[in-house]
Amino acid sequence: MKKLFTNVILFLSCSIAMAKTSINSNQNLVDAIKNNSVKCVVRGNSESTHYLEPIIATVTNVTSEPLTLQINDGDLFIPTDTNKQNIVVTNQEIFVLKPLEKKTLKIKGMCTEQKDGAGTNETFYKLQKNNNQNLKKLSEFIQTKKYQTSAAQYAVWSLMNNSDLNSIYSSDSTEEKELKKYMASLTGKTFELVNKNYRYNYYEPPKEKVGGKYEYNFSKSQDVQIAMFDKNGILVRELFNQKNVPPGQHSFNFEFDSGVYTDDVYYFKLIAMNDVLVNQKWNIKDIRDGFKKKIQNRE
Repeated sequence: MKKLFTNVILFLSCSIAMAKTSINSNQNLVDAIKNNSVKCVVRGNSESTHYLEPIIATVTNVTSEPLTLQINDGDLFIPTDTNKQNIVVTNQEIFVLKPLEKKTLKIKGMCTEQKDGAGTNETFYKLQKNNNQNLKKLSEFIQTKKYQTSAAQYAVWSLMNNSDLNSIYSSDSTEEKELKKYMASLTGKTFELVNKNYRYNYYEPPKEKVGGKYEYNFSKSQDVQIAMFDKNGILVRELFNQKNVPPGQHSFNFEFDSGVYTDDVYYFKLIAMNDVLVNQKWNIKDIRDGFKKKIQNRE
């Protein structure tokens, strides 16, 4: 009888331990929201871009138990405004919330809808799981390679638009090649090692040059990018990229071909630390008109 009593106590102890393990095991944030374990408010991030940290999520544990939550590669943030971009997660997040604790996280992700506008601080999202297996695989590849870059954004667009793999390009030739090779294995498509089309080649020189210069003082080493965006905040072209820029004052020159990019207005952004440090609006129509007048005056 004593032995039986001891076995019952051991069984109860194991059951309690298993219950605690179940409570504290990782739970997808989608499921935690559904079972009302957390409150979650998700907004766009105006201080970043749609291929760096486009999402800010504020999550509150409303239970009396600690929660370990995760947001998986390939999960999707869907905006309530259908004119804004869906965002796919490209860097898994695992975080712990104490009872009643609130945390705010910046989520790495990329746009899956090239023709929709970029989200802002005023854009709200809902999180959902993703059934597109190729998109999940590409998201995992991006995280593994740490390709949180404009080139990886082009790869996501290529997949979602079912478009030419030669639309993927980068200032880093190794990164460009690796992305194209992976996309070829994923889709069965072929690609060119070198694409001489200016629109898809970082190093192809512009014919109708328009350019500028940014100056900035960094307190520590940074990866720096300058990129141009259309009026809806959608990436158009990377113009400058340099890794490990040392601390100090720096000048960065950039230029593009105004004969290829023909919108009236573009935004030029200096980006470092996943944040937009400088954002300038240029009226390209006025610049073109000025060029035409100079040519006419010469004639």
